[in-house]
Amino acid sequence: MSLVKFIEFLVQYMFFLLSAAVHESAHAWTAYKLGDPTAKMQNRISLNPANHIDIVGTVIIPFMVFLSGIPIIGWARPTPFNPANFTNPRRDSMLVSGAGPVSNFLTVLLISAFWHLAWSFTNGDQNIDPGEAIPLLFCYVFGMGIMVNLMLAVFNMLPIHPLDGSGVLEGLLPEGLARAYAKMRPYGFIILLLLFYLPGLNDVIRAAITFLARLLRVGWFPLELIW
Repeated sequence: MSLVKFIEFLVQYMFFLLSAAVHESAHAWTAYKLGDPTAKMQNRISLNPANHIDIVGTVIIPFMVFLSGIPIIGWARPTPFNPANFTNPRRDSMLVSGAGPVSNFLTVLLISAFWHLAWSFTNGDQNIDPGEAIPLLFCYVFGMGIMVNLMLAVFNMLPIHPLDGSGVLEGLLPEGLARAYAKMRPYGFIILLLLFYLPGLNDVIRAAITFLARLLRVGWFPLELIW
């Protein structure tokens, strides 16, 4: 691995740790606001990445997928909550599940504003001249933040347990179908691993991220362009 590629990974991984912390903290904060203090008591309403690390999802998987040549995918330690503390368990559980991806989409909007600000100091076509290296460097960093947060949001919205999309889908399905769907939970991780190695899933995730980035009129480019 070249030095430039390693630096690219470090930038992506930094954003992944911070964005995962935002994601899990959003779950915990939403659960607390809906009446469940379980996550708050475990100090999960926190932007400290150390409070949310999962060895597999936060360490092993991100390194594996990066070495495979695709952007970082992963997850943090699941945020615990007790639906019995909610006024409306089905609805509130769905809101808690959806809060994580929503927090990443909101983060994307915030970083996109900084990306456009930095981009306004360039000629708009990524051609380098001595006066544009610094704003393009900022565009690169912000672009990585946007990509990582879009990846977290899109990946976690897949309707496969233990990802957030499964909790959202359970809340949207009629109660009978939701119970039947919940029976797939023990097999969710196996299904996820199988899908992960199918080229089609990567293509779908990439297409969704590209579509959302075009809507925001943001982009990213390799660090080698300005190194």
